[in-house]
Amino acid sequence: MLTERRAAVLRSIVDEYIDSAQPVASRTVALKYLAHVSPATIRNEMMRLEEEGYISQPHTSAGRVPSDKGYRYYVERLMREEAPSREMGLMVRHQFHQVEERLEDWARLAAVVLSAHVQAVAVVTAPRTRPARLRWLELVKLQELLALLVVVLQHAQVRQQLLALPEAREQDELSALARSLSERFAGLGAQEVRSRLEGLPEVERSVMEAVASILEAEDRASHEAAAVEGLRDVLHQPEFEERERVLGLLEFLEGSRLGRLLPFPTPQRGQVQVIIGSEHPEASLRHYSVVAAAYGLPGAVGAVALVGPTRLRYGRAVGMVRFVASLLDELIAASFGG
Repeated sequence: MLTERRAAVLRSIVDEYIDSAQPVASRTVALKYLAHVSPATIRNEMMRLEEEGYISQPHTSAGRVPSDKGYRYYVERLMREEAPSREMGLMVRHQFHQVEERLEDWARLAAVVLSAHVQAVAVVTAPRTRPARLRWLELVKLQELLALLVVVLQHAQVRQQLLALPEAREQDELSALARSLSERFAGLGAQEVRSRLEGLPEVERSVMEAVASILEAEDRASHEAAAVEGLRDVLHQPEFEERERVLGLLEFLEGSRLGRLLPFPTPQRGQVQVIIGSEHPEASLRHYSVVAAAYGLPGAVGAVALVGPTRLRYGRAVGMVRFVASLLDELIAASFGG
């Protein structure tokens, strides 16, 4: 936990860097944000922030920039969420009521609204009405503590994964275990499987955790059909003058890997999740931040997400994602029940 003054210095650095995209000097913090604090004190606080990993110094600059750790502290403790103004909210609602009551049209308009107000890439997926469900599974012994997990989904797709066993089992034991688990978990989706993990024996739990992960991966893959807007805004950001950074994002926005842009099980409705830079499991996306929320109906969930440089306007991004997801919830409930 940072002291109040050190946190104020960090907030000033993050806010200024978001606005200017230039390393922030102690003099700037003193003049624009903390006039009541001496420049020497600010320099000392910045030195401590750097030692603790919240900010860093680019090689060519005397100023400092926030690190991913600094952004995370900012988002969790210092950020002021910016909800849309009443006038903006009414305008956006009016726009949605002007389009046909089709999920695809709503998703497309939601992406346009988000990207326009946050200057980031907006990705909006229509609700998935058929999440992946387990049909049956098999376990094949490979080594003493290693098995091949074979998962057959309801629509006959087959997925395989190596599984480390917590204890040695013979093939006949693994086959009996697979039959038992298939009987008890057949027809369930990822969330239902996870809700039943507590209390399972260790071996059963390790198998079904792997099954749940496979089902979640299938659900993420269904994000391929998505409305995407605002790529031009990101390409004009100074962080992305390097071609490799742009190509990394373009790869995922092509569609076939889009689900991996959101590297978590579908977030709970009403919650906004933020993934910052190096927190992302995909190496080519670690220059970006993702702000996402779920919307829809029970059993039919879509995602609303913003993707931008780590120098993202987090307060505005979180506020807009929350607002749009909530609005889509309202529209779907009114049109389709729920």
